[in-house]
Amino acid sequence: MPVPCERGTYQPQEGKDSCDLCPAGLFCEPSNKSSGVQLPRPCPVGYFCPPGTSFSTEHPCPRGTFGPKPGAAHESDCEPCPAGMYCSAPGLTQPSGFCHSGYYCTKGAITPAPIRHRVESAGLSPPGNDICPPGHFCPNGTSYPIPCPPGSYSSSLGLAAEDQCQLCPAGRYCSRAGLSDLSQASLCSAG
Repeated sequence: MPVPCERGTYQPQEGKDSCDLCPAGLFCEPSNKSSGVQLPRPCPVGYFCPPGTSFSTEHPCPRGTFGPKPGAAHESDCEPCPAGMYCSAPGLTQPSGFCHSGYYCTKGAITPAPIRHRVESAGLSPPGNDICPPGHFCPNGTSYPIPCPPGSYSSSLGLAAEDQCQLCPAGRYCSRAGLSDLSQASLCSAG
């Protein structure tokens, strides 16, 4: 009796006494349990298929990455989530969405807003996102905190827009961008 090829292997030719390992970028799964017939098929988007992969969803791209192209062979073929966006689940074909306002997301972020400061990304460095620091504001989809412009400052965390930066008070001037404390503002000269 013919012996069907095991999952993760295939044999397209007749009369062979062994099966070949499924190639990288493809998966080999029987079309139905009784036939044993299996031909390599391209790995679906959101997943990668190293040699010997036996079913389409065996190796999802990890959190913090996504897989936009079919036929990926290695985890390194998964793309890091772009800065300003986050990838919250394994097996994504595109990013989950934009980072929330008041926060920033660097490349590889896994959440749109941290539960606590310095939420770690998917093994990438620097950390994937954080709350917007004092002296800065972060609109929706921010990849790096934007400094409050000269003439303003902010000692608060999590600003979402430039208009939330406070104007430099009378009698002082704020000549630099990104001031986070009034002690960094200079007193106006006499006269």
